[in-house]
Amino acid sequence: MNDYNSGKGAPTNGSVYVCNLPFGTDENMLAEHFGTIGLLKKDKRSGRPKIWMYLDKVTNEPKGDATVTYEDPHAALAAVEWFDNKDFHGAKIGVFLAESKDMVDHSANLPIGSDLDGLEEGAGDFNGGGDSG
Repeated sequence: MNDYNSGKGAPTNGSVYVCNLPFGTDENMLAEHFGTIGLLKKDKRSGRPKIWMYLDKVTNEPKGDATVTYEDPHAALAAVEWFDNKDFHGAKIGVFLAESKDMVDHSANLPIGSDLDGLEEGAGDFNGGGDSG
């Protein structure tokens, strides 16, 4: 039984995956909440905190999950300890270490599955014009 995500030691990057965010959550709310325990990494292009909110490809609405990246990887550990299974604007959120892109993908099985469904539908629409053949 491998226990890689037990919260011991520093993650390889300072990112946490957050799920079950309430409707209406925006990047500013996340930056304010998660910034209380550590300095958030800044996006080099925009200068804004490095927060990624997952959006529905069809509606462009937030799906209720995000990644937040800290300057210090130890702050990500603290975020899991302090914020996982705690209240965030009326919802009990999940906070997990996101050690790599693969880790984020595995943590987010539902959003990825629904994205693939959308791609399949899009592919069907793309090929659907072949009735005249």
